[in-house]
Amino acid sequence: MQHITSRHNALYKQARKLTGSARERHKQGRIVMDGTRLIRAYADQFGLNDSMLFVSQHGATHPDIQQILKTRSAQQTYSLSDALFGEIAQVVTPEGIIAIADTPQVPPKTSDDFRVLLEGVQDPGNLGGLLRTAAAAGATSADLTNGCADAWSPRSLRGGMGAQFVLCMRERTTLATSLADFHGTVIGTSARAEKAIYDIDLSGPVMMIFGNEGKGLPDEVLSMAHQLVRVPMAGPIESLNVAAAAAICCFERLRQTRVSAGKSFRR
Repeated sequence: MQHITSRHNALYKQARKLTGSARERHKQGRIVMDGTRLIRAYADQFGLNDSMLFVSQHGATHPDIQQILKTRSAQQTYSLSDALFGEIAQVVTPEGIIAIADTPQVPPKTSDDFRVLLEGVQDPGNLGGLLRTAAAAGATSADLTNGCADAWSPRSLRGGMGAQFVLCMRERTTLATSLADFHGTVIGTSARAEKAIYDIDLSGPVMMIFGNEGKGLPDEVLSMAHQLVRVPMAGPIESLNVAAAAAICCFERLRQTRVSAGKSFRR
């Protein structure tokens, strides 16, 4: 492990630029991951051979971080003082390890049984959490339109907690593009829909479309869905957070598919 003691160190300045600038990350094709769980999730899928690891003095004593340093082969590993590390940390109370790695390459699109399409989901935390939920419920891919937040930003990655590494991700797409290579039922979510998510058959290939946190899905998108559904609510609340609504819808599909296959919900 190499030690960096100065803010003027070239590698440290590069790290600060990448952790602080979305434009620089896109330009270099790199992502920034903070914390052991996220870094392990990336390493399990892609390895850490081409990554840079930055570890704080305090973090170097953490057993989980020590385990990463022992078992994960990183091309470059650097030790920083707690003060220097704090200047590039992405959270208020960091664990003490940051990885800068290549943005995963999107594999060729293949037929899938469960896809989510996000239309104008602008909050990175919501977007990451929604992707995490979709992956946990069995989605195999996620398409994001131009109006969505950056799926590879540090905040989106923390929300996804590894979901972006297992889903087939396609950003800056359109509904027409997604529909062109999907052969199944397209479901739009709308508070005005007559049917509840529990009232429809979710077996077979399904694409679920989730919209902007405030406006929901635009009419032109709703018109292209095969079915519209809503999440029924008993209390006097106008709407749910998009990530919460998506969780209900995605796991209802999981429930139906498991029940139809005669499976229990025990792991």
